[in-house]
Amino acid sequence: MRRGLVVAVLSIVGGSVVVGCNDPSKTVDAGAGTMRDSADQLMYGVRASLTSAGVLRGLLTADSMLSLDAATRFELRGVRVQFSSTLGRPLGTLTAGEATYWLRRSTVETRGKVTIVSDTSGRRLEGAWVRYNTSENQLASDSPFVAEGRGGRLAGVGFTSDPGLFTVKCVAQCTGALRR
Repeated sequence: MRRGLVVAVLSIVGGSVVVGCNDPSKTVDAGAGTMRDSADQLMYGVRASLTSAGVLRGLLTADSMLSLDAATRFELRGVRVQFSSTLGRPLGTLTAGEATYWLRRSTVETRGKVTIVSDTSGRRLEGAWVRYNTSENQLASDSPFVAEGRGGRLAGVGFTSDPGLFTVKCVAQCTGALRR
């Protein structure tokens, strides 16, 4: 009696699965997963020191962070990086909607509306994508940007700069200039 009941239940469940799989409106796209599905951890209110050879280069804060690839890549939302000199003096602040922090490469790749404001040179730079390399203490981009400062404006595609925006070098399609 019990065996007959088990067979009947399995037949009903198995039939339901087969019928459900034949209905095209109920298919699931295996590639439709999100990054959150692969995350090792999800954290909120994140703070991290950006260092190179033991020297503090800046402080990274984010609203949220996903830890991926065995904690070697971090996806961040609501990003802010406060750059500092080797003496700890503030140089500038970078804000962006999203970023990827690559631990092995020591780089932070920001995207979305990226804004960098210098605390000391009075300059402001806006772009869509900016990479900060902590080892070289350098900002770089291959995307369009606009930099403004006291009496000058520089626009182009791609740049390199220090975090304080003292030396902004345009790569291509450069128009204007920043005065010292």
